[in-house]
Amino acid sequence: MLMQIFNYIMLIYRHLIFSIIFITLSSCNSFKGTTISEDSLEILIVSRENIDNKNLEKFKRHFFLPQLTIPETEMTGDLYNIFDLTFIDFNDFTEYFHGYQNIVFLSPGSSYSITEKAEKWHPSQVVLNFMIDTLSNEKDLQIMSKKLINEIKEKEVSRRIKKYKNSGKAEIRQFLKKNFDLSISLSNNFSIVDTINNFLDLRRDFDKGTYRLIISKISGNYITRNEIINEVNEISKNNIYSDTEGAFANIDDINANVYISKLTDENNIFEIRGLWKMYNDPAPMGGPILSYVINDKKYRHAVIFIFYIFAPGEDKADHLIEAEAIGKSLFTN
Repeated sequence: MLMQIFNYIMLIYRHLIFSIIFITLSSCNSFKGTTISEDSLEILIVSRENIDNKNLEKFKRHFFLPQLTIPETEMTGDLYNIFDLTFIDFNDFTEYFHGYQNIVFLSPGSSYSITEKAEKWHPSQVVLNFMIDTLSNEKDLQIMSKKLINEIKEKEVSRRIKKYKNSGKAEIRQFLKKNFDLSISLSNNFSIVDTINNFLDLRRDFDKGTYRLIISKISGNYITRNEIINEVNEISKNNIYSDTEGAFANIDDINANVYISKLTDENNIFEIRGLWKMYNDPAPMGGPILSYVINDKKYRHAVIFIFYIFAPGEDKADHLIEAEAIGKSLFTN
């Protein structure tokens, strides 16, 4: 009797072990790669078997988009890519890799081209063919590689703008519409700090840091470097401060670079990238700052968007893309 019970238990045990192994193997076989949402800043580069190794190495050197601006670069001079890159051979491209948000297929050719691949494995996936002109010089390869990685970045920004369109708290959307006649792509995690006429101050706290976002209407148009920096500093000084008396935030243009670029030919939209710093505070506090100035020449006023990132010790890539998507949604929605 005891032996029969023992054999019965062993039979159940063997069936249980078999079931576990079967489920595990089935899960492995059906794995689709990394998820879209968690790895949207990773690019899988798939090299065709007939691509020249020298051209591949040149491509690897120039397929790079630096994070601007971050404290690590300003302190050490080292550049950090916005994207994480994974390179594989075409023969190794299996179903396992179909889950990547961004996939680029490299192939040699007689001219450069960037085209969208018809086959996709997810609706919002970016799958591109990049043909390298095998007879071109390295400078041309550098230009086209930069164009490719910027195109992927802009697609990611657009994806986030679309994702959060018509989202965010109702009171924020209503205030923006009433006071600025603008809409914004924003998650529900942002809350209002302060609102007055033609001024909106928002905040979002996360595990290891904080975002602050200010949108303000200002009189006049702002075109020169000094005009833009002075206005950002004035708004920052009056609204971003710590518990230390007399402490205030400003752009750190002494220890860090400030990058100002014109986004349109009409001189009506400018982008400002730099670092902000808390002055008169013994505790080191600061981080990236991203700002957009939208000039309305007809009515002689401007709307200024300022995004402060405080995320000590974290990779800033996702924060920078998030700030850019929110800012650009003001004039692309």
